[in-house]
Amino acid sequence: MTVWDLIRAAVRRWPVLLAGAVASLGLVYTTTLDDGVYWSRTQVVFLAPTSKAYPNALRTTSEDLIITAGVVAKAVSGPAAVTKYASPDATLVGEGIRDGWSIRLPDTGGQWAPNFAQQVLYVEVVGATAEQVGERQEEIIDQIAHELDRLQRDAGVAPVNDITVTVAPESTVVHQVGGSSMRAAGMAGLLGASATFTVIAVLETRARRRR
Repeated sequence: MTVWDLIRAAVRRWPVLLAGAVASLGLVYTTTLDDGVYWSRTQVVFLAPTSKAYPNALRTTSEDLIITAGVVAKAVSGPAAVTKYASPDATLVGEGIRDGWSIRLPDTGGQWAPNFAQQVLYVEVVGATAEQVGERQEEIIDQIAHELDRLQRDAGVAPVNDITVTVAPESTVVHQVGGSSMRAAGMAGLLGASATFTVIAVLETRARRRR
């Protein structure tokens, strides 16, 4: 079927063409209603207890701190399997998630072996409003601090030897994330037109076979 054959078929089957045009315009319109999502990421840093030998807790890194951070993350997140990302910089928004949260111990290892080098938890939140994201992030950080305290009390750790946490940045930074409405509308229109002409071509081919 040539292009001209398809055009003549579209004219003959104008009800299908009209229905496809209306559906396509509706699809284009819906793309203009999407204001995007709101997203935040903050780091919860696990700090060793200070001493005369190690007065700066931020400079102290140990395997124990990293393991503790991982245990706390698992306790707060639950028993579900942790998704392995190609890069620790991957985000929930990049996965296509529009409403949710995650706690991750950054893994800088490759596909063959993990590598956890920092006593830091990445806390990500995605939501419909900036207020919702900010509130949810604060709740998760409070859960992390509560779970860390519970683990240490259950283990009989003296308060002077407590591992503590700090948040960086301290203030919640919420970003609005959205795509290009022009490109989304253009793609929606293109898909709608393609689907319409595909239906017309299928109907025309079937009619020719009957004849």
